[in-house]
Amino acid sequence: MRSLAGVPRFTCGNEELERAFRLALGTLVTNTRYLAVDGREVPCLMAGLDYPTPWTRDAAINVYFAAALLDPETARNTLFSVLERREGWPVIGGQYWDRIIWALGAERLWRVTGDDRFARLAFDAIRRTADICLAEEFDPADGLFRGAAVYGDGVSAYPEKYRSPSLSSGVLRWPEEHPDLRAPVGGGLPMKALSTNCAYVYAFEALARMAEALGEEADPWARRAGELRAAVNRAFWNPAAGRYDYLAGECDAQESLGLAFAILFGVADEEQIRSILEHTHVTPAGVPCVWPSFEPYRQTGYGRHSGTVWPHIQGFWALAALKAGRGDLFSRELFALAGHAVRDGQFAEIYHPEDGRIYGGIQEGGGEYLLWRSCAAQTWSASALLAMVFSGIFGLEADGRPGMPYLPEGLGFAELSGLTVRGREIRLRVT
Repeated sequence: MRSLAGVPRFTCGNEELERAFRLALGTLVTNTRYLAVDGREVPCLMAGLDYPTPWTRDAAINVYFAAALLDPETARNTLFSVLERREGWPVIGGQYWDRIIWALGAERLWRVTGDDRFARLAFDAIRRTADICLAEEFDPADGLFRGAAVYGDGVSAYPEKYRSPSLSSGVLRWPEEHPDLRAPVGGGLPMKALSTNCAYVYAFEALARMAEALGEEADPWARRAGELRAAVNRAFWNPAAGRYDYLAGECDAQESLGLAFAILFGVADEEQIRSILEHTHVTPAGVPCVWPSFEPYRQTGYGRHSGTVWPHIQGFWALAALKAGRGDLFSRELFALAGHAVRDGQFAEIYHPEDGRIYGGIQEGGGEYLLWRSCAAQTWSASALLAMVFSGIFGLEADGRPGMPYLPEGLGFAELSGLTVRGREIRLRVT
């Protein structure tokens, strides 16, 4: 992170929101560590205080939410730190089903910096990774991608079919424990999740935009994005529920991250967006990751990955709601997250949906069902708050330029200064 002189300043007359903003900035500083990337020790953004490394999805989301604007160098290092080499070429590492979300952070960083050299490196990594995923996880029968939900590596994110006999906490164990049900190629999970398929739509469109800027052929990627968008609407849209299902043909639960992605990434049309916003369940503590919580977790509480409130999902949902003109839903998530963080003196990983306390949720582990802990000072929880301020209240666009701001009810003004983009300081006042 930059020196204190280069740290953004946010004032709005609401002490809790101002304190939450400063706490969020401090979380990103605290979670910046030096790692070896391409033979050099460079600053990278960890997933949280309890994590020794970045995670691919966390890296992408943190760069997208805030790190690209705050510290492009650290953002670039963090994205590069999760790349791997396959047959001598860089590809995106991490859990196979959601690694494509790296494109989200990579395109945002390119937009903020205008660095075409980075765009070339990112384009090549995304393109090669997309080719691998098309070969290993794409199902031509329905035009969808197999794999778990973007954030859902824990088994508590899924219905009973995806439990492991060994009571393992990770869904990656499922294919080896169900050899007769696993997909014949790739990672083996046969499920097709809304959030993951929406992330692929974004990645293909990002490839098309980057290809056009770099003088490459954009049409094949734009065509793939359009075909996948249509496939998502065929397989996931549920007219009776008024929103998209969670797992195509398997589970009609509410996946809030997938619904937010459908709005933000242009999968849903205007009528569908209105319906989604009307039919999405929001708990007192914020929008839940998945609703309702699955059995057997709700017998004693809420699943770690179902029923609980994850702040990074709050961030995407808030921005999606605001894009659709629902400032009331945006403000609800903004003030809920800010209040929790100021109360606790940190941005926790997960919260209880009813009372908003720090709560890790119920999930298998070590052959039994346990109440897990919620990790401390989670980076994407803090960056979600920053995104709500930067992109929500001040309307900053992907390249750091001012767009349409939104002043939540109860605030008489909002001011931002000290944020430097491409060598120029941004100063904004919203009344």
